[in-house]
Amino acid sequence: MFRHLSIHNRLAFVLWGSVLLAFVAAGAGLLLYQALTLESRARQIMEPYAQMVAVGTDAAVAFADPLRAQEILDTLRANPQILAAEITLDDGRSLASFNNVLDARAQQQSEKPDGIYLGSDAAQLLQGLPKGGRLRISMSLAQLSAQTHQAVWIFGAGMLVLLAATLIQMAVLRRTIVRPIASLTETTELVRARADYTHRIPVSGAGELARLGQSFNAMLEGIQQREDDLRRLAAFQRTILANAAYSIISVNPEGIVTSFNPAAERLLGYTADEVAGKQTPALWHDTREVAEHARVLSSELGETIAPGFEVFAARPRRGLIEEREWTVTRKDGTRVPASLSVTALRDEGGNITGFVGLIYDLTERKQVEAEIHQLNQELEQRVDERTAQLTEANKELEAFAYSVSHDLRSPLRHIDGFLGLLKEQLAATLDAQSQHYMDTISKSVKRMGELIDDLLSFSRMGRQEMTRGPVDLGALVEEVIHEFEPETKGRVIHWRIGELPVVVGDCAMLRVVLANLVSNALKFTQTREQTAIEIGCLPEQSGHENQTVVFVRDNGVGFDMRYANKLFGVFERLHSFKDFEGTGIGLANVHRVISRNGGTTWAEGKVNGGATFFFSLPRENPSGARIAPSKATASQPCPLSEGLVAQVGSETQ
Repeated sequence: MFRHLSIHNRLAFVLWGSVLLAFVAAGAGLLLYQALTLESRARQIMEPYAQMVAVGTDAAVAFADPLRAQEILDTLRANPQILAAEITLDDGRSLASFNNVLDARAQQQSEKPDGIYLGSDAAQLLQGLPKGGRLRISMSLAQLSAQTHQAVWIFGAGMLVLLAATLIQMAVLRRTIVRPIASLTETTELVRARADYTHRIPVSGAGELARLGQSFNAMLEGIQQREDDLRRLAAFQRTILANAAYSIISVNPEGIVTSFNPAAERLLGYTADEVAGKQTPALWHDTREVAEHARVLSSELGETIAPGFEVFAARPRRGLIEEREWTVTRKDGTRVPASLSVTALRDEGGNITGFVGLIYDLTERKQVEAEIHQLNQELEQRVDERTAQLTEANKELEAFAYSVSHDLRSPLRHIDGFLGLLKEQLAATLDAQSQHYMDTISKSVKRMGELIDDLLSFSRMGRQEMTRGPVDLGALVEEVIHEFEPETKGRVIHWRIGELPVVVGDCAMLRVVLANLVSNALKFTQTREQTAIEIGCLPEQSGHENQTVVFVRDNGVGFDMRYANKLFGVFERLHSFKDFEGTGIGLANVHRVISRNGGTTWAEGKVNGGATFFFSLPRENPSGARIAPSKATASQPCPLSEGLVAQVGSETQ
């Protein structure tokens, strides 16, 4: 019953119960005090008088002197509470007394043992005297009763004050606790009944109830905000479902359709009312495709997947992607190719609450793919035809190039030959300026011949068939250095040749690479008093696993790194013809050869600080075992270096 009371009635019940309990406890305590302390209070008053009489009447009792005994008893008259007093001898005779109020009851009590005896309105003290005889003192209890009555009045006044305080407490509790809680309860019931989260409760102060009200208002505000967000999200979702070009179908965990958007109606021919809550996706899926996919899933997941809805849900249940092409059957029996993607819907606890499928009609895409396939076939046929035409034209162009090269070389050889004869015949008559002119013509003829050779070499490097095999770079470097001995006579060159491994590539082409790099190193260090050229291999680097990185480093004029990307271009030169001769094709040949051999090229340099050229090549095997150049010969013979002995003619360091 108590649990059904309002909070106001509960507080009233508790407070008034506490007051009543306090009243009963105080009343009972007062009665107990009166009953238990009356004798002790009477004793505290009568015993001093009895002791005084016993001492004063010692001789009077011994000699039975009534006058002396009477004088002592008369001293008790000063206390109005003493009603009577009497001294009797051992034989029962009265030796002295006053007030003569003794009655038969008092005479009977005088026969009792020593002690205090309480009556309704008086108390008697019986006490034996030292020299014989007994003393009896009778005292009125009126004063002690008055004290008790006074305590009762004080108790009553206290109870009135307690009642008033209780009423005040009830009013205060009603205002500070009951009213806010009642307001909170009413607001909660309104929110629950109407689902209206705009209600707020009035809050004042800074106590616990005020903080509770503030928290409740903040909670309502948060719920209202979330409710608004949910409404907007629901409207947004409805808009998406209604206007999406894709068919969106959601089902419960058992596979029963729960939503069916307009795009799905257009694709499958069913209305939402026909399938929602009634059908499963099996309605529009090919049973043979479902059974086949069930076998595939069973093998893939390692457990038996029965043909049916679980075919679509097995992978999403396990957090895997489920997306593949299906053939769906429309209501009118038309079969349509479609892409289906299935996703599991989960709650905050990770439990699956359903699945959503996204279906896209592939009819148009299949048609486009067929058209593209047809176009690709036609294009491939045209490319093959054009390639054959270009190959034939290239052969004709190559024959023409060699013919033009021969036609150009013949007059150049004539010019160079006749120029030599003129220099011999006119050597004695030529002045310095004429001699300079003759040298300039000779150098130009030589440069033109080199340009023709380089162009033909560059063209040949792009078309020449490759013969890939293991190549000992150490032996190949020694052969290249040996061929440059005539050009290095009279120069101090410090060669530093490191251990070079066996790589995979075309030996003849790699020989061209090394020859170009060594030639450049010699050319761009010719202004130095001492030339230092280092050829070696870098340790294995990230990005070049199972590849060998070879470098050729010199201490020549170097270059500005801002122009490093131009080094390997055709006809690109970073130095003028006046300082160094060249056609600008050598490094382009290096880049083309290394690219065709499966490697890369790059360079580092500093103006007047030398240059380093790098190229990478595949190793013969992943371990990339290195061999010393002094012990190795080329694993693949090079047509241009057969029979040559690897010797270093210049100073080697």
